[in-house]
Amino acid sequence: MNTTRRAAVCHTAVTMSVQRVPSGPGRPGSPADGLGPLAREVALPHTPRLLRVRSRLFLSTLGAFLLLAVPLLGLVSQGVYGGIHRSFAERSLRESRLVAALPPVVAALSGNAAERATVNTVMNTYRELLGADYVVVTDRRTRRLTHPEPSRIGEPMAGGDFTAFLAGRSVTETVQGTLGRSVRSKVPVVDGRGEVLGLASVGFLLPRLRDVFRDVLWAALPWYLGALALALGLSLLLARRAQREMLNLEPEQIAGGLLHYRTVMNALEEGVLVVRGGLVYVMNPQARALLGVPAQELPVPLSTLLPGGLPGGADVPLDVRGRPLLAGVQDTGDGAQVLTLRDLARVRALADELTQSRRYAELLRAQTHEFTNRLHTLAGLLHLGETREALALIHAQAERHAAHADAVARVRPLRLAALLLGKFDRAAELGVALTVDPLTAMPAGVPPATLDLLELAAGNLLENALEAAAGSSGAQVHVLIAADPEGLVLEVRDSGPGVPPELAATVTRRGVSSRGAGRGVGLALVQARADAQGADLTHDRVTDVAGRTWTRFTLDVPAGDGA
Repeated sequence: MNTTRRAAVCHTAVTMSVQRVPSGPGRPGSPADGLGPLAREVALPHTPRLLRVRSRLFLSTLGAFLLLAVPLLGLVSQGVYGGIHRSFAERSLRESRLVAALPPVVAALSGNAAERATVNTVMNTYRELLGADYVVVTDRRTRRLTHPEPSRIGEPMAGGDFTAFLAGRSVTETVQGTLGRSVRSKVPVVDGRGEVLGLASVGFLLPRLRDVFRDVLWAALPWYLGALALALGLSLLLARRAQREMLNLEPEQIAGGLLHYRTVMNALEEGVLVVRGGLVYVMNPQARALLGVPAQELPVPLSTLLPGGLPGGADVPLDVRGRPLLAGVQDTGDGAQVLTLRDLARVRALADELTQSRRYAELLRAQTHEFTNRLHTLAGLLHLGETREALALIHAQAERHAAHADAVARVRPLRLAALLLGKFDRAAELGVALTVDPLTAMPAGVPPATLDLLELAAGNLLENALEAAAGSSGAQVHVLIAADPEGLVLEVRDSGPGVPPELAATVTRRGVSSRGAGRGVGLALVQARADAQGADLTHDRVTDVAGRTWTRFTLDVPAGDGA
């Protein structure tokens, strides 16, 4: 897929997040036609009609209001009722003291018969003036002199503390009396000498308190209902505004669309950035990895990621923080640009793989032609009756293949042996004499990770050695795979010119190669895998006993628990 097509796919994936669709009748985003184009691009989850966001916000607001208002109402009601109760208790104490100080009350308790006969009538009149439920005056033995019910006069007063007034103390209490539960005060009545003659009590029944409390609540109810109506009205306005801003989509549909978008963005091999006005609003994880930037909140200025700004076209090579990239820009038409990034080294590696595949195909074609020619030669010899020459040709070919098979017979696993056999054909194609050291052997029990490393290293090192030695007189490549007490050793020597001095320190880095641009992947992969397993990859120039100079690459794999 080329950059233009990839950018188009990326633009389709990010349309929902970077393009603000205006709402209104007859425009994209309205209920009439806003979902049509979007529904043709993304399969949105279905949501029941009863669960629309407007209803959810309305019910959520109502539930939150009730959840807060009901406990608050209880607390306020308790406070109001407590205040009313305290107010009546203070009033009861105040009025009881006034009654205790009235001359008719003191005279009646002092033994004045005339005052004693009329004191109940006076107290009932006084009770009506005070708005109290009862005014009771008793003697020291708590026998009533006054009561709203005349039949109760002379009976002992019921409920509460009857010792405090004898000591000259006043007391306010809520008790169950003859007329019911009430809040009342008991104040001692004393004469001029300070002697306690009896008590005076003004009381208010609790039903009266509840009536007052109910009146207060009824007075506050319109304000409470008005606040509820205001909250619900605001919730409706907020729901309509939210639904309009969400393009008449439900939250599940938006979440589903974003999940699809994230899946597409994270599944792409390329890095994708959406740029608007010099700011990056979308950046997938692949783009962060290619640019070498940490995770951060968006938007961020593009200049902090690409100092050179947006490239001027498609398939533009860039160098970002020492890493070669291939960039392409696609204009979306609404003021935004979609920038795609690819690892240039990976692109080149894919090109190398394609080139290698073509080389293998050419080798197979050459072998096919060679095999065909040999068959024709054999057919001609047999047609001429030269069976001895035909058999000699067959035996020579068989001996050559048998020698190759014997050279790798002690190599395990079979994949590594097959790799070495294939390299014999590659060496023959390049005109290089490949030899496997007779000491080559693999012990049993080598861990799979080590075998993978050896296979990767042998393939890359042999290919590099064959290409380095090809074209020279008496080109040779020598390979050794063996075990020693410290681990495993892979050694590849070639008779080529060797690593250029200027590349000696960096030849195993990615993108570094003596054969031009677009190479330098194989050794980097071997070095990375060797570092991961604690192995050492080295290279040098050595001279054998015959005075011939070789370029030698050595991989030392330390012995592990499974080796």
